[in-house]
Amino acid sequence: MSLFDKFLQLSIPNSESTKIFNAITLEEFSFAKIGINIEGFPVILISSIEDITFLSQKNVRLNYLELTHNLECKVSENGNSKFDNFSVIVFKSTQYNLQSYFLGIAETLLESLSKNPTQKEVFETFKNFIEIFRSLSNSPTKTLQGLWAELLLIERANNTECLLNYWHNIPEEKFDFNADSEKIEVKSSSNLDRVHIFASEQLSPPEDKQVLIASIFTKQITNGKSILDLLQSIQAKISETILIEKLFSIVSKTLGSTIEQSIKIKYDYDLAVNSLRFYRHQDISKIERLNIPERVSEVKYKSNLTDVSSINPNSIKGDGSLFEAI
Repeated sequence: MSLFDKFLQLSIPNSESTKIFNAITLEEFSFAKIGINIEGFPVILISSIEDITFLSQKNVRLNYLELTHNLECKVSENGNSKFDNFSVIVFKSTQYNLQSYFLGIAETLLESLSKNPTQKEVFETFKNFIEIFRSLSNSPTKTLQGLWAELLLIERANNTECLLNYWHNIPEEKFDFNADSEKIEVKSSSNLDRVHIFASEQLSPPEDKQVLIASIFTKQITNGKSILDLLQSIQAKISETILIEKLFSIVSKTLGSTIEQSIKIKYDYDLAVNSLRFYRHQDISKIERLNIPERVSEVKYKSNLTDVSSINPNSIKGDGSLFEAI
């Protein structure tokens, strides 16, 4: 049972105090509890061994998250109430999709803690977690459609962890997946045609580099799959905590302040999978570099792939493991 499923079993405390929670101890993480506060927000309570670092730890207050150290709380569990001190993480949303998103990240971080974590360990583990949520106050860096298409490619890959390793850390990078000699750029179309916008560098890499273009049709439908659906599927396929953190970090950076609306939107999964095609950069019409004046940069243009022959990525013998992982 997921952390989110356990949270849904809890009832809101009948109180006016923000320091009173109804909670369940997590069997797999005996040092932690999943709780609910008077506002209906999910709460993670972590018992930790006190050390000198608590003197330098600062509480955190963000749009969607609050982290308070050494907070004395009254916790009710199975009809019994008890006062104790915890590190308390509150996810400030009553929207189920967001709660599931938050708790999916939290569960991964709990797995990386030792059985008897010190306060320093809790602090260090959750530093990256805090940065993930800090980015949710920023402007989005890419369209939801583009991000969904990239996640689809990761979710469908033969080697999901390999693609995650080479996924861009910064959404604005020139290539979505970059393994030096092998690169993949994902293009999506909601018009159901294969006309995509390219930056000049994407179709004119150095001679010793190979670029694959992944072209995907995307269409919004009410019974499709959301970003959250793809994240859950991807998360089930990877075991490394650092890759799970990277996955959620990039999604949060990309969507920024639009996340609450974005995770509600669903796309036609079957259409996307059936329409997925790969193309060599050499086969796509482009403006050659020699035709671009020396002092001209950031050149972009549309190119039509409709009559271009697609390829099987496994047919390309590259120097790396990226293409093999698709």
